[in-house]
Amino acid sequence: MSIVVRIKQNRGSLRSLLALTVVSALAACQPKPAPEAPAPVVQPQYTPRAPTPPLSASPTTVIPPLRPDGLRQTINRDIGPLQTLWHVRSALNVAALSCSGPTYTRIADDYNVFIKNNASTLKSAYNAIQSKFQREHGSGGKTIFDRHQTQLYNYWSFSPIRRPFCDEAMQVGQTAVVTKSADLNNFAAGAILKLEVPFNDFYLAFEQYQRDLAAWNQQYGTAVASGGQ
Repeated sequence: MSIVVRIKQNRGSLRSLLALTVVSALAACQPKPAPEAPAPVVQPQYTPRAPTPPLSASPTTVIPPLRPDGLRQTINRDIGPLQTLWHVRSALNVAALSCSGPTYTRIADDYNVFIKNNASTLKSAYNAIQSKFQREHGSGGKTIFDRHQTQLYNYWSFSPIRRPFCDEAMQVGQTAVVTKSADLNNFAAGAILKLEVPFNDFYLAFEQYQRDLAAWNQQYGTAVASGGQ
């Protein structure tokens, strides 16, 4: 009797084991769920730096406009031969005072020789220019002339282009010391154009900076203004 009961119990366990095996097999046959797609990587928004002025110049630098003749409307425009000579002398004077270092040692020496060789001609030019201002402006001519001189020295002293200006001034000074007084007007007409080369190069570079900045502001200015950096 006990044997029969034991056999029945074994049969029940066997049926349970078979059922469990079938369920496991069926579960294994079920298709596995697709893996979840990884969350998209959010790239940080990057705003390139705004363009900066050439040669570390001030962003508020005022660029002289171009004239119909292709020249810039600077203090060196519409002046006669004597005043052109005086403007060149002023440029060389600024260079002699501000161009320092072994590379530019001879600028001051050449300037002093130039002044000594042409003292009479330069003095006559100075007196003629001063008289011109007095004729044109009456009693206020002396004051206006002095102001013009200050503006002239400030023009040649524009610091962002100091090195290229000194390079040009050194070349002009070497020509000045071998120029005869009778040829000074022709010398000055060419020299003033050479001395203005670094200025004109800077003006072009600054205008390009302004265009680049306008394009940058159009693309990124709003984001920067709202704090996106």
